[in-house]
Amino acid sequence: MAASEVLELALRLWAQARDRGAVDDPSDLDRLLEAQGRPGAPGYDCGQRFTFACFPPDTPAELTLPTGERAASDEEARFLAHLLVTRTLLVVGLDIDERVEGAMCDAYARTWAARAGDDHCRTPLALALSLWLVALDQRSNSDRPLPIDWSVDCFRKGEHWDPDYPLVSHYDMRERAQDWAMYVSMDPRRHPGVSVWTIVEPLLRFQPDSRTRTALAKFAEARDVARERAPAAAMLERNRIAGLLRSYLGHGGGSLNGASR
Repeated sequence: MAASEVLELALRLWAQARDRGAVDDPSDLDRLLEAQGRPGAPGYDCGQRFTFACFPPDTPAELTLPTGERAASDEEARFLAHLLVTRTLLVVGLDIDERVEGAMCDAYARTWAARAGDDHCRTPLALALSLWLVALDQRSNSDRPLPIDWSVDCFRKGEHWDPDYPLVSHYDMRERAQDWAMYVSMDPRRHPGVSVWTIVEPLLRFQPDSRTRTALAKFAEARDVARERAPAAAMLERNRIAGLLRSYLGHGGGSLNGASR
């Protein structure tokens, strides 16, 4: 699944924290943090220093999610890996660490804060996975501007970010993510190559509002449109999430935050 020790560790720790609310060995989290700001991390060559390097810079990166989707390019694989590591660090409660906050904000800047371009960061798969950042963001109600270093070269492409974007807040990120989830829930052609269940699981942890409930109800009726058959392990992972959705709908649509957050 993952051709990277850092990524394999992030996925293993994620499963521990998701299912039990804690990781077996907290020192493993330091191993993830050591990968931050190193060559091979997304955005490293244009000034970002809070992203995680899960692959060597001179080796083509490949990534397959537990739900079966594959990254379409080296650039997308590196960015998805950054999202997966950041998700693990957020779910265990390290959002108070400025390194983790920086990782989240750098990812926000390339996804929900961007208006165009940066294609490998704004693919349907990248946006679906970045829903986890919003779901685990303890400041999602805050209207304070995100502490993003907009001076780095990565963000100097005017067609990608308008002059007001340095003022975007945690709340803005949540609103844009919820709007996107609602939009793609209406038509499977709006999230090509992305399993319904990859979008559903983070949505289950969103603060419940009419958009979230409507999107989840739509996804409950949807079916994956697959170009190729997913392996059995991926289908089992999708079925696990389907069970969570059934439980959510059976309890009237309340947020399923789980034991960890």
